[in-house]
Amino acid sequence: MNSSSEVLTAAARTAATQAWQVPVFNVYAATETGGIAAECHQHRGMHLFEDLVIPEVVDDAFQPVLPGEPGGRLLVTVLSSRTIPLIRYEMTDRVTLASRQCPCRLPFRLLGSVDGRTDDLLDLPAAAGGSVRLHPVVFHQILDLLDAATWQVRQEENQLRVLVAAPGDRFDQAQAEKELTAALASAGAAATPVHISTVDAIPAGKRPLVVATTRRDR
Repeated sequence: MNSSSEVLTAAARTAATQAWQVPVFNVYAATETGGIAAECHQHRGMHLFEDLVIPEVVDDAFQPVLPGEPGGRLLVTVLSSRTIPLIRYEMTDRVTLASRQCPCRLPFRLLGSVDGRTDDLLDLPAAAGGSVRLHPVVFHQILDLLDAATWQVRQEENQLRVLVAAPGDRFDQAQAEKELTAALASAGAAATPVHISTVDAIPAGKRPLVVATTRRDR
């Protein structure tokens, strides 16, 4: 179970199921809003809790987007909060409404994907020229499987530095760097040096998974 925009990839779900020997379900939630969506037994997306919240997937101009198109942010109105009403509360999460119905026949709309926070997008030089914008899922699919407590990607002037906290005995730094480099190339990025540094811990709280140069330089 993951909250906010950190959703388990298929590979991470398989690893978690094997480790705990129980089915694993993604739950999408935020501290401010509570639960927003969750998977059913079909694991084909997350059903929105439309009896508890009014979710609106919009673009960067705050206009609604169609199912199948990724939004720039999510607006959530909480129906159950009477002490602190939240109306169209803005979350910088990139989500996509599914364009299909779930076979389970629940009446709630389906989130096809949660692609990470808009703040976590990373711009890198593209192999074909110009730049390419990378979603955090590029890093999740590699780093979530590491034998480590957590991670953070930091964009530096001429490289990407990855902090890996509390690595275990099965952690292979060279292999992780190789897989990340290959994932970046598959996403269309130009050759970018990737260096992993191991640390005891990464500050907790609402730490960003990706620290882009543009954000750090503001």
